This record gives sequence, C-alpha cells and structure tokens, in this order.
Amino acid sequence: MMGLIAAFTLLHVLFYLRLARGWKKIPAIQSKESMIPFSVIIPVRNEENTIESILRNLNIQDYPKELYEVIVVDDFSEDETINKLKQLSGSLDFTLRVIHLEDKKINGKKQALTAGVIAAVHETILTTDADCELDKNWIRSYNDAFDELTNMVAGPVAIRGKGLFARLQQVEFAGLMGFGAVTISDENPSMCSGANLGFRKKAFEEVGGYANNLFTPSGDDEFLLFNIMKRFPRSTRFLKAKNAVVNTPAHVNIGSFINQRSRWTSKWKHNKNWKVRLNAVLFFFDYLVFYGAIVGVFLQLIDPIFIAGIALLRFYSMYIFVAPVNTFMNGKKTFLPLLVFQIIYPLHVLFMGMNSIFGSYTWKGRKYR
Repeated sequence: MMGLIAAFTLLHVLFYLRLARGWKKIPAIQSKESMIPFSVIIPVRNEENTIESILRNLNIQDYPKELYEVIVVDDFSEDETINKLKQLSGSLDFTLRVIHLEDKKINGKKQALTAGVIAAVHETILTTDADCELDKNWIRSYNDAFDELTNMVAGPVAIRGKGLFARLQQVEFAGLMGFGAVTISDENPSMCSGANLGFRKKAFEEVGGYANNLFTPSGDDEFLLFNIMKRFPRSTRFLKAKNAVVNTPAHVNIGSFINQRSRWTSKWKHNKNWKVRLNAVLFFFDYLVFYGAIVGVFLQLIDPIFIAGIALLRFYSMYIFVAPVNTFMNGKKTFLPLLVFQIIYPLHVLFMGMNSIFGSYTWKGRKYR
C-alpha cells in the first residue's frame, strides 16, 4: 500500500512541477500597431441582471468602434433580457445585433453560438458570457494575439468574489486555467473557456463547428478546441496578457457550484480525446489512493508521519504551480485557500467523478442528464 501511495505521489509532484515549468515558458503577448475587425458573440438566456454590464464593458473598449460588432444571440429567454437589450441599443457606440433562435426543439448554447457565427460579418470571432467583466483592452489583446497563422486563441478567466468559498473557487479555477494554458502550448490540449475565446470563422466552418457534439449541452469550448488543434496544428495559442483576463462571479452557495461542476464534468463521457480521459481517470485514482491512505492512518495501518510528509509534498508542488497563475489572474493570496482546498479537493474530485457518470444538473432552467 505504501509503495502505491509513494508512486502516485511521485506522479502527482512531477505533474505539478512540469505544469509550473510550462506556465513559466508561455510567452507574453506583444502589442502591435495593425488592427483587424472582430465579431463578438454573446449567447444569452435569462440574463436580465447581467446583460447591461457586459455591453457597457464592450462600449468602453479601447478599440475603434467601427472595427467590431456585437451579436447577442437569444436562446428563448423567459425574462426581461430582450426588453433590456432594446432599452440599451440606443446608448451604445458599437454595432449591436440581436438574433433569436427560432426552433425550440433546437436550443442551447452551441446552437446559439453557431447562429452567431453564421451571422457574423467579420472573419475573427470572440466569445464571452453575459455575466462576465472585461478589461477595456480586452479586444485589443486579442488583436495582438492573432496573426496570419493563428486560428484560435484561448483567453484567461478568473473567478471573483468575497469570502473563503469564493477564494477556494478562485484558486481552483486558476489551476484549471493554468493547466489548460500549458497543455495548449504543448499542442496537447485539455481545456479552455468559452467565456474568453477567439477563433477564425473559416476554421470553425472547416471543422464542422459543433456538428459532432451539438446536442451535448456542455463542452462548446473544449470540443471546438480539440477539433481546431487537430485540424490545424500549431495554430492555437494561449493569451497570456493581464488585460485579457475575463472576470466571472463566484458561486455564492454549494448547490449552484456543484450544479455547474456537474455540467462541466458531464462532457467527460462524450470526450473522444484519450489523453483527456486518461488524465481524468488518473486524477480520480490519485485522490482515491490518497483518501485510502488517510483512512489507513486512522486504522493504524500506515505511519501518520509518512502520510504527513506525502501531504506536504503534494501541497507544495501544487502551490508552486497555482500561485504564479493566480497572481497573473490578479487573485488574492494563494496560500491559505489552497491549503484548505488541498484538504477538501480529494472529496471534490471523487464526488464529481461519480456524478459525471450518474448525476444530472440544471442549466438555464433546463434539466440534463
């Protein structure tokens, strides 16, 4: 048993040290003078409380207004979202277009994004969510990232909120973003976020958009990432620029957090990328073995000093990786929330792993399995 624990710990430590080195090697984006036009797509469903803020953020972009349009795609909202858009349209300086999905049997975020891409005037597409907060140089950062060889750019997303629960989410998501950034840079993609993503319309069309996963509610970002990187090698990059960071609010209660993570992990069973599946399985068994070791300590089967040393190594290797990423995301101090996170994360991984297979979730008023 101790040999198995030591083996998994070695893999765990080497994994995070490799990620830390990979994050450090990702080059920062350099500014350039030339400018290209963009179509910004925002899929919405019941966003009456957030739509004004995101449009105001887009209205103060330090980028020529004639060089970007914003397309809001309504996914059968049942609140005052559309009325809010009508009220706001006259006060915005950029071109705003609102389009609507027409068939209630064909709905969801991927359908909304697809409709937005089809309607887009410009070749370079940016996507974000209605509940996000953007820096005034957000579009400019993407302009700096795209060149004639680039088909996709994945941007950084940070969790914002007050209190320990929000900070736990912050360090978790910083780790996920860093992991995604390193694997994209290694041409071995794992994840990205549709809340901050850019791609060429032609590349989207050439890989068939979301055709092979259209009716899987989650994974619009990651499946597109995998398909574009497979079809167009060495044409995707991570946008390592502080003014590209998109902020999204933390969940205020455990229920909504679990519901969101259930939606995210539900795509694992549909993922055909064997490397991503292998990583998910190894994560699951890594933490299963670690919890088994803790149980072994309570049953007096394993030396507690040995397990304490193992736990310290695991925490320190994760801290070396997550702390610089969290700092880049303008996050608060990493040590305490990551320490708490390290204690509860094994349970989180085990629960979400099982829930991805057997659980269900609700998203935007719709229930999925």
